[in-house]
Amino acid sequence: MSIASKPVVLGYWAIRGLAQPIRMLLEYSSIPYEEKRFEQGGAPDFDKTCWTDVKDTVLGDYPFPNLPFLIDGDITVTQSNAIVRHAFPPRHDGHRSGAEGMDLRNRTVGLAYGRSGKFEDAVPAYAAALRTHLQRYSSFLGDRVWFAGGELTACDFVMYELLDQNALMVPSCLEGFPTLKAFCARFEALPAIKASKPQFTEHTDRKGG
Repeated sequence: MSIASKPVVLGYWAIRGLAQPIRMLLEYSSIPYEEKRFEQGGAPDFDKTCWTDVKDTVLGDYPFPNLPFLIDGDITVTQSNAIVRHAFPPRHDGHRSGAEGMDLRNRTVGLAYGRSGKFEDAVPAYAAALRTHLQRYSSFLGDRVWFAGGELTACDFVMYELLDQNALMVPSCLEGFPTLKAFCARFEALPAIKASKPQFTEHTDRKGG
């Protein structure tokens, strides 16, 4: 992260989505930031002209405009994982848990932000598949404090958000996984996260949005 003379700008939809780990990272790192939120239209079309109308100009001549984006002084970064690495450079190899996390995140996005309008109908099958993923995460975490070892890394912010979002959609999903519940409790107890967590509720609805 560069040392900018003014707050960085985080651009994303007005939901928690892929930007939530980034928000937590910025809060944890005490990096001043402003949000530029794009409000989609309502169901079933979810009109996105709020973004598409400005997509080619909002980032100047940056060749890859996308959401989320981060403007850090003269540096512009898009794609959520790239922004996470920019805000909190990795110190350890967390590729295995990261790759498995991407698999579940794709499923989570499909359920939480799907257009079918049949969220409740889709939950039972999703919950069954979710347990398999959680077992893998539990085995990977083992008796470590954090997913990459004894030191907090960017991976933990992404994994916490994934677990928290799924616990919102499937409230009992962490039952039977005491190490994952303990991980979430440790993360939530971090002073910067504990202090900033209430503000994140504005991005949350019953589906984890």
